[in-house]
Amino acid sequence: MDEVAFHLNQRLESFQVQLLSVIQHGNMAIHSRMQELHNLALAAIESNQATAVRQTFRTIWEKLVYLIQEAKASFPRAVNPVVLYDEFMLMLGNELNRRNFYTGCVGFALGGMIGVVVGMSLHSPPSPSQRIRAVVCMDYRGLDAVSTSDDVPMPILTSPDQMLIEVRAASLDFLDIKISSGYGRVLRRQLHKYSASTPKELPVVLGRDCSGVVVDIGHDVKNFEIGDEVWLAVPYWASGTLAQYVVAKERQVARKPRGIGFEGAAALPYSGSIAWDAMVNQAKLNSKNTRGKRILVHCGSSPVGCVVTQLARLWGAHVTVTCPARALTVCNALGADDTIVFEEGPVDKQLASRERFNVVFNTLGAVVHDSCLRFCDDDGIVVTTVATKIASDSYGFILGTLYAIWVKIQCLVMKEKVAWGAVHLNSDTLNELAKLVDNGQLQPVVDKIFSPRDVELAFQHTDSAQAIGKTVIRFSGFGFNEDDSQSMRSRSSARSSKPDILT
Repeated sequence: MDEVAFHLNQRLESFQVQLLSVIQHGNMAIHSRMQELHNLALAAIESNQATAVRQTFRTIWEKLVYLIQEAKASFPRAVNPVVLYDEFMLMLGNELNRRNFYTGCVGFALGGMIGVVVGMSLHSPPSPSQRIRAVVCMDYRGLDAVSTSDDVPMPILTSPDQMLIEVRAASLDFLDIKISSGYGRVLRRQLHKYSASTPKELPVVLGRDCSGVVVDIGHDVKNFEIGDEVWLAVPYWASGTLAQYVVAKERQVARKPRGIGFEGAAALPYSGSIAWDAMVNQAKLNSKNTRGKRILVHCGSSPVGCVVTQLARLWGAHVTVTCPARALTVCNALGADDTIVFEEGPVDKQLASRERFNVVFNTLGAVVHDSCLRFCDDDGIVVTTVATKIASDSYGFILGTLYAIWVKIQCLVMKEKVAWGAVHLNSDTLNELAKLVDNGQLQPVVDKIFSPRDVELAFQHTDSAQAIGKTVIRFSGFGFNEDDSQSMRSRSSARSSKPDILT
């Protein structure tokens, strides 16, 4: 046993000696390799190539530091406008005078504005995914281009002072027929470029007024809540109201009169605002100075004529109206003191037998303008309520370009303060009309009511000589569905001999 332990001990000692020898040789080899690498590194650093690289990096760093120091020293001088002007003049020499300099500045500014206009026109915001029903004209071919579409983008709130309104009823106006033929297309095209809710010119949603219920409001809207019943009117260049939903600013909207329904309320906002502007702002009439005046309304059965007749009679004037035979009963019910029927002979001959008038309201247009002047007092006034021709609609390329620049400048400088000729379409006027309606002093005249699918018939009636007052489109959502369209047409036809005066 001892012998075995002795041999095992000898083997362990021999293994230890060999292991120590291997470690020593390994340390010597590693030290030798490290010394060789160190010598190679020193040789490389001291070589000509390494010296050139170090010199290059040193030169670049020195130049960078020099440039930074120069920039810091010259910055105050570089931002001095006087120095910049002197350097600019020195660069161009004596060929530049003050007039040329100013001309160049103006050209630079105009070029910048044109660039902004082009950039804005190329910008196309994403279209809403939800679609609604609306009465639109797809181009400017007149009534042939008017139809009902179920693929109109849902309007959205793009400003904190806007309101989203669910339309219950909207009326047709003769101005919509003009719009379908291109009226106001140039201004509409320019303004729609800068409108987030209606960025495209076509299709154009028709309709100038409506009544409905508020379904959403911006955070700056103070006078309305969701669920309020309202009415509103919009100008010719704005997106129309013949749609299931419309977006309008708070200043365009007023609370609907309590005593009438949505159909009657839809018949008054636009024609009532036009009539109020004609009487109060243009003819300077009011409840105190109108009594005893002789007033002629040409023609008293038009939408505006129906309102003017009532206001003039309310304020104490002697009112004479011209009208078709079918409208005789309606005009008398509205308060006309004297009626001249078209079918009973030449209107001018009938007017010649009357005393001349202090104020004449022309609701027919240029066709009776000379007649209005002929039968107005020398110190009287003739007020035309029909939309006149817009000069911008006939502009060519050069004038059109300048006009587009002017519109863009107005939009940038004045923003939304520019009324573009629609200053009378506001909540103040609508509130005055609502008071008169609630007091029983003003009544809407609704001739016929149609569904959106019968819009072609509705426009044909509006454009005919048989129209009296307003033609209304009733939208779904308030006790109406598409299955009732036939019965609605039947009710309209049944009362074709006499329109409703809603009270």
